[in-house]
Amino acid sequence: MKTPVPLYESMNGIPNTRTLLSATITCVTVICTLLVLNLLSANLGIASASVFHLITIFLLLGILLLNLPLEHTVRNLTKKNPHLVKLVIGIVLLLCAFLLLIFSKTQMLWISSIPLLICGLDLSLEALDQRRKELRLLAVASFGCGLVYLLLETIPFAWYLYQQSSLLVSHAIGIVTGTPLALGPTASGLGILFISLIFIISVFFLTFRKTRKDLVWYGISIAGLFFIWFFYLILLDLMSFESKNDTISLHPLFFLFCLIPVLGILLRYRVNETSPQVLPQKSHMKQLLKNGAVWAAVLLFLSTTVLTSFVNTGASSGDQQKIIFYGDHMLGTWDAPEYGKYGKDAVGMFGLWPVYLTTLGYETEIIVQNRTQFLSSIQLPDQNITRYLNLTDYTTIIETEKITKTMLDGATVFVVSNLNVSFSKEEQAVIWEYVSRGGSLLVIGDHTNVGGIQGPLNEMLTPVGISFRFDAALPLDDNFKWLTCTHLLYHPITTPLTSFDELQYGVGASLDVSPTSFPIVIGSSALSDSGNRTNGDIAYLGDYEYNKGEQLGDVILVAGAYYGSGKVLVFGDTSSFQNPALPFSYLFVQSTFTWLANKQTATTSALQIGISLLFLIGAALIYRLSKYKTISFALFPIVLCFSLLMTTSLNPLLISSNTIQMNGNIVLVDASHGERFALESFTDTSVNGLIVNLQRNNYLPILLRQYSEEKISASKILVFIAPTSSFTPVEVMFLQQYMRNGGFVILATGYEDKDASLPLLQAFDVDVRPTPLGPVPYVEGNLTFYQNEPRFVDSWPLSIQENQTTSYYNFTWDNYTFHLVVFEKHGAGGLLVIGDSQYLLDKNIESIYDYWPGNILFLKYLLNELQPMEDVR
Repeated sequence: MKTPVPLYESMNGIPNTRTLLSATITCVTVICTLLVLNLLSANLGIASASVFHLITIFLLLGILLLNLPLEHTVRNLTKKNPHLVKLVIGIVLLLCAFLLLIFSKTQMLWISSIPLLICGLDLSLEALDQRRKELRLLAVASFGCGLVYLLLETIPFAWYLYQQSSLLVSHAIGIVTGTPLALGPTASGLGILFISLIFIISVFFLTFRKTRKDLVWYGISIAGLFFIWFFYLILLDLMSFESKNDTISLHPLFFLFCLIPVLGILLRYRVNETSPQVLPQKSHMKQLLKNGAVWAAVLLFLSTTVLTSFVNTGASSGDQQKIIFYGDHMLGTWDAPEYGKYGKDAVGMFGLWPVYLTTLGYETEIIVQNRTQFLSSIQLPDQNITRYLNLTDYTTIIETEKITKTMLDGATVFVVSNLNVSFSKEEQAVIWEYVSRGGSLLVIGDHTNVGGIQGPLNEMLTPVGISFRFDAALPLDDNFKWLTCTHLLYHPITTPLTSFDELQYGVGASLDVSPTSFPIVIGSSALSDSGNRTNGDIAYLGDYEYNKGEQLGDVILVAGAYYGSGKVLVFGDTSSFQNPALPFSYLFVQSTFTWLANKQTATTSALQIGISLLFLIGAALIYRLSKYKTISFALFPIVLCFSLLMTTSLNPLLISSNTIQMNGNIVLVDASHGERFALESFTDTSVNGLIVNLQRNNYLPILLRQYSEEKISASKILVFIAPTSSFTPVEVMFLQQYMRNGGFVILATGYEDKDASLPLLQAFDVDVRPTPLGPVPYVEGNLTFYQNEPRFVDSWPLSIQENQTTSYYNFTWDNYTFHLVVFEKHGAGGLLVIGDSQYLLDKNIESIYDYWPGNILFLKYLLNELQPMEDVR
């Protein structure tokens, strides 16, 4: 007979010490687990994912140490134990969960590892005859949270409902209070509510022999949970905040209040302590075939695999990959860095975008109404200035009066940027016919109707229901950085990225979407700052502060849609595609055009989601209705984690199979060896000045975030700036071969930073001497006399073999010659060493407000010198 057992036992109704200790451990375990799920879901405030990740690891270690007696566990592993196999399996699951949590890179895997870890802890304690009954509950609840998070990440309509429900409820609260309120799920705390609700529902389904009183109690708990949320929203609406991110900072308080109904319902939890019903004694295979849990697990595996796999529908190698840009009636220019323009006027806007795309193998065209006028707009009037980078060398300029069907035939992607004059009805019909036949449309715009772009862009996008708001999407971070305020939904465009910095997102408009379109990049902790039509002098921007009624949280930054057999992608900001950002956003741009070039349609996407949901519903029904479920619940977290691990490992291969390998005049600026420069734009320690000067010399710099021999082999020059992570012997051997094949390595390092570079320096008999020279030349008076000469910041002399080395900069003092820039030829290439860690930084070459002509000229001279014998300019 099945016996229901309460979670806590007592003597004569009075809890004893053991019971109180058990209850305390249970409450701490439940609270910490729910806290972990909220941290990994980024529900508790503004911080980097790595910070939440680290806190989570320590919390889980605390849960493990609190529940698992380590000494007793080790003793049972080393002696005969009838449950030894179960104990080993539990420990293996614990180790796998921790490894998955520590080394995986995606939030879906992090959250999915939690039920796996709890199941491992549950099996281990059961093998030690110390089973804690709440662990099964936590395993089911955390597994449910993992599934819900997976569905929100991968099914656009599910996320749309999630966002709209938060906006609708907060709007209703605003009507009641008389103060407008529009909060996205991140700002309203809806994610915290969902996790608490899933826990209560799990208690309901797992409680044995529910009575009418239990049902009333569950209803009260759920109602109480929603009452707390409504009260919290009223509080947020009525309070005034000094800072725009203060609303998010109150979420830990909301989490604590949600624990009241959660811990209250925990008291009603009763479990069945008898062993599960076993199958009749037949063959092992027949037992498995009759086990409902096995079939449910199989369907779960199929569901998650189908849902999270990227369908490889890339264009065949014979397809023409042509990108057509609309170059007229737009806010912005097509100029590029060139000599004669320095500082804030140097970078240009869109001129390098088509050029960078050619490095990925695309053919590019720009269509304009007046070719002569267009060319004059991107050239300096001074014809005596040598132009090293000409846009017309990379892209074709097509003159046409209007967009025609013939013009778009054969185009892979049609790009419209900051359109400020509406297309004619005839042209719009041509564009949408092109999309419906399988073409791709990329539209980028900007904030607050600057330049009159909002109307024309929204009119063009009407068929897919995406529109630009009259606002500026601002991160809630006090320093206006997107790194901790952005959420990337699971999509082929976002999954290749290794850092939020690769987005290079600036200040743009947020987007409204329809139920049939889908968000891709979300400003989770962001503000929709309404524009001010009287602020024409500052592009109609608002006050950069949160005002009641403005949407707070989960504003959409990038969205997409399917139309016919084609697709549409819309960016609320242009920054990612502008000249200064391209070296940093190159991978993002690459994945964007890779997705636009593939042939996935609305039909294939809907089939993928539909089949996955059918499998998931089938798994739930089979598990619920099956008479025999004799396998541990741990099977389901194992299947979920394995499926996600498999697809997240295979998806990059599917994406890369559609990706054209880069080629051209590429310079890689390494960031994989802990280099001492900032990724922020145009600060003293940034490398934007170096990048601009490389671009002036017809090179296309790209930031190398992860060391890759394949990428390095495709480049002409590789730059290291004060690396702090040492070169390995394998890396040194590869770099030597790279130089023999015609590649050049530029290494800037001083004596204080040289340890990491020594393996490479010693391979060429070069060393940095411990003689601090400081600024060279040292000038106390007027600098004007020296401004056409190279200038060093923190220089150290280089030790070389003078008969084998070329010295490009040296000086003699007190009969000693000090070499600061030397070159070691190696095969068709070589190694250029600069004895100054800061020489290539913005403060020494070029920034927005200042530049040093001598260093610009010297860098130009060095780049002219670094030419393979078979590739002299």
